[in-house]
Amino acid sequence: MTKIELNIGRELTREELIRYQEIIVALISCGGLSGVKGGQTIIHFDGEGNFQGVQLSYWPFRRRRNSI
Repeated sequence: MTKIELNIGRELTREELIRYQEIIVALISCGGLSGVKGGQTIIHFDGEGNFQGVQLSYWPFRRRRNSI
């Protein structure tokens, strides 16, 4: 297991810590934090601000101008 340590600058409540951990784990596990090149990672929340999911938007293949 890998451990990541963050210095936020203030103390977090247990609820905040759990919420942020869920979002960061989702971003890392789906490749949305470092696996998207030339695309977008969108974090979705519902109307009450609850984390709902991660959407990745990128082109897995795109013909380059000089590739012919």
